Amino acid sequence: MKKIALSFGLLLWLVGCMPSPKQLPALTPTNITTTPQSSETISALPLSTKNSFPTNASSRTSTPTRTPIPSPTTDLAASVVAAQEPSLYASYPSPDGKWRMDILIYDCVRVNEGGDENAYEQLLLVDLASGEERVADEQLQSCGGLGSFGFEGRYWSPDSNYFYYTTARQGVPDGCGYWKPPLSRVDVAAPHTEYLGMGTFSTDGGKIATWNSLEQALVIWDITGSEIARFPAFASTEEPGPIIWSPDNQTLFYLQVHSWCQLSGKSYLVEVDLLNSGQTLLLESEGPTFGGVAWAASDELSLFDENGKEWRYNLLTNELTQLP
Repeated sequence: MKKIALSFGLLLWLVGCMPSPKQLPALTPTNITTTPQSSETISALPLSTKNSFPTNASSRTSTPTRTPIPSPTTDLAASVVAAQEPSLYASYPSPDGKWRMDILIYDCVRVNEGGDENAYEQLLLVDLASGEERVADEQLQSCGGLGSFGFEGRYWSPDSNYFYYTTARQGVPDGCGYWKPPLSRVDVAAPHTEYLGMGTFSTDGGKIATWNSLEQALVIWDITGSEIARFPAFASTEEPGPIIWSPDNQTLFYLQVHSWCQLSGKSYLVEVDLLNSGQTLLLESEGPTFGGVAWAASDELSLFDENGKEWRYNLLTNELTQLP
């Protein structure tokens, strides 16, 4: 069945590459065809180590998806729920054994005489002691095209106070730009959901760096919930880009560019020092324009230009060299 997804302006950013991390107890969802009463659990999910290059989202091969509707309409959601039994996509037990987060899927059904079809998903927080269930988040979807949609778990915090997840399990947004499934989290005590944005975990899994698009700021979070630091984007008028962490988890690097579509104009490589609470411009380049960054070796970064060619930047000598 063909399904459509709306574009999200906040989501059209590239995520940078990161070195292979020490894995947290993380989660890999698996499609499950049972009913919500299933107790299927999820195994460890490694952090991504894939290199990301400039990609036009509109040219990607996407699976049929759905359009998340920003504010679920009660009548539509109720109609979808009333028409069928849900399937359990995944179940995520907390480290302390007190909670479980379930993802329930109500598939596409026709909800009105005009032929429109909708689907609905719930992020359901379950108190394992009492059996109480609370809807932590929900997503009403309009079916019929291509795009991104769906909940998927990422991590529980070690203290079991926060559950990290994405609202874009499948597909990619329409349009041109860089994109990675954004992160949100549930504060179990509330429960309250918070959108964190596009970003990446540190190599030890203890921190998260994300872009706050409204403030044009890089925000560093402790995985247990508190904000560690906030830095304004170095070039306030340019577009944010990929973020990577150093192996010591006290330094990170990010790119900004003038335009992702096509990748062109000035690009900026910036270093953020968490110990000294400062950031430094390492490189400003327009020819070439850099849109990808990865940790290459001790004291070296790999940079990737608009043609996909790899360069090395030496952090000790500040020398930039193109690889053969």
